[in-house]
Amino acid sequence: MTIGNPLLRLVLLASVLSTAPGSALASQDATTPPPPAPDAEATERIDRVAAIGASASAGFGVFFRNAGEPEAAPRGISLAKLYRAASDDRIVVVDLGTAAFFSNPSGIGTMVVDRTIRAKPDLTLAIDYLFWFTYGTVGVESRRIRTDEDRMALLEVGLAQLDRLDGPLLVGDIPDMSSAAGRVMMQSQVAPEEVRLRANRRIREWASSRPNARVFPLAELIERLRSGNAFEIGSHAWTAEEAAGLILGDRLHPSLDGLVALVIAIDDLLANDAELADVRPEIETDRVRLKHRLTGETTGPDTAD
Repeated sequence: MTIGNPLLRLVLLASVLSTAPGSALASQDATTPPPPAPDAEATERIDRVAAIGASASAGFGVFFRNAGEPEAAPRGISLAKLYRAASDDRIVVVDLGTAAFFSNPSGIGTMVVDRTIRAKPDLTLAIDYLFWFTYGTVGVESRRIRTDEDRMALLEVGLAQLDRLDGPLLVGDIPDMSSAAGRVMMQSQVAPEEVRLRANRRIREWASSRPNARVFPLAELIERLRSGNAFEIGSHAWTAEEAAGLILGDRLHPSLDGLVALVIAIDDLLANDAELADVRPEIETDRVRLKHRLTGETTGPDTAD
């Protein structure tokens, strides 16, 4: 059959070409395999970490000297800075620990979370963030804590702030720090044992319904650090003599060795987490080598005189 209309001939020719094998416009059918699916993107390793919390995170009372600079003034160290040093400076840290947290938990806690949200970390370490939301004398809206229920109401304020954070979150529970009363804490600041236990039950209940949250067992770790007995974290072991130096003389704050143990415990928790193990930061967990990075020495005191 001859098609006399030139325009109709062009339309039919285009139709033939568009379905020809190898044509860029050819439609797929049962005999034409679909293009291979793109490779799934590899999960990126955590490389931006925020440490938020109180004086333990701030490294209160912890100082060291570097053997290569004997005349230099002692340096302070925080949990965030130590974690960065453990990564050989490969990760970015957002250092939001503050020794002033006790003075206004609600206000400072809100400010710290605001700054964390703006920083957009891949992982947030809230190891001692909730401590002054249970201990202390300053309650909700800066009112004085008078009852056990005041302490529990303040804890809810802290949890509500942590609720605002996205991404993996390690939340420390509440340790028994009653032995620090009369040193750097007043007796009135110490949470009664029953309140502390209630608070820890509530923290675990809260975390259980939040896929991004993991409870960091700070209470258990503190008991190990100050027990004076030998203990282990994963494959790392401390003798009884070593354990005796992990808490400062104020009975509240970790020493440099104690902060190192805390970093190792954080890595151990992440290493045993099904979702975070493969993306956790690569850090040095040998405590002798890690201290050597800071002090230039493999042995010796971890705080300045």
